[in-house]
Amino acid sequence: MNYLRSFIFNSLFWAIAFFWVVVILVPLSFLKSPAPMRRSMCLWFDVIFYLLDKISNIKIEERGLENIPQGQGFILCCKHMSNLDALITFRRSPNLTALAKIELFRVFGIKQVLTKMAVIAIDRGKGKAKDKTPEIAQILREQKIPLLLFVEGTRIRVGQRKKLKSGVYYLQKGGDIPVICASTNTGVHWIKGSPFNKPGTIVIEYHPAIETGLNKADFMARVTENVVIHSEILMGIEGKDEEIKK
Repeated sequence: MNYLRSFIFNSLFWAIAFFWVVVILVPLSFLKSPAPMRRSMCLWFDVIFYLLDKISNIKIEERGLENIPQGQGFILCCKHMSNLDALITFRRSPNLTALAKIELFRVFGIKQVLTKMAVIAIDRGKGKAKDKTPEIAQILREQKIPLLLFVEGTRIRVGQRKKLKSGVYYLQKGGDIPVICASTNTGVHWIKGSPFNKPGTIVIEYHPAIETGLNKADFMARVTENVVIHSEILMGIEGKDEEIKK
């Protein structure tokens, strides 16, 4: 029965995504204000979370909401395990922005949506992304918006680790921008590469801002602790070194 429920939900998920992007988001992206498009995205995600609960019997629990800054720019470093990570964090902070490779901005429709969301184009050429960090930090401060960063760079399966990207260190260095880390167990319930979803509770936990003034090694150790290790605790695999592939 769970296989059938997963098939129904996944089919609806992608069908609704296609419809919402093409029929709703792209036209709204041509309006002067980004507010209608962002409200529409929140409604879209509400629909997805409702279907996730009713069809796949997966609920979402957010912890540590008091640690999310209000009225200022900040960086949200999140564990990336499924398609839901971005949806949950965006729904919590609807003015959220992110980084995207510059090639996406060459596709009509996608370009309009990303631009309206203030998504920042990044050239992944060697050294070019790092050179843009002062400009990105200034945008976050002046526009008082949060930036979502998946510090692993890609989706990671349960029980795997990958070297974290250090860009977040340079973004916050000298920029007076709080860095909030989020751990999650989404990969247990929405499994990367699998068509099946596992019933249960998805937890995303927001941790207190990392203290300022740390050197790179200490800062990245704090990110690793909050993003990677705490996620493993939520997944119930903490300390099982034989199950963790580095």
